[in-house]
Amino acid sequence: MYTYVTLAVFVAVAFAANVDTDVKNAVNEVTTTKDGDTFCPVPIVGTPCGSSSIFHYWKCCGTANKECCFQLQTWVIVVLAVLVVVTIASFVLSVLRCLFCRR
Repeated sequence: MYTYVTLAVFVAVAFAANVDTDVKNAVNEVTTTKDGDTFCPVPIVGTPCGSSSIFHYWKCCGTANKECCFQLQTWVIVVLAVLVVVTIASFVLSVLRCLFCRR
């Protein structure tokens, strides 16, 4: 019986350590801003991209990575997703309140 408990504790610790590093990596991804590429594909003969900001950056894409593509920073995507979820939840709760809480 104790061997099963010990095995379960070791497995839980291993998963907790893995989750801890995953959470740290996710938080780092969301809280840091990316610089992006300045030329695509190479500086001398490539296409110059615009400058990055706190809201967006440029990434090389297309055939042979020779085009500059606009990308939103990760934190902007997260904020937009949260706003969409809050808006939808607010609408659904308002409809439910209207339907079930009539006086």
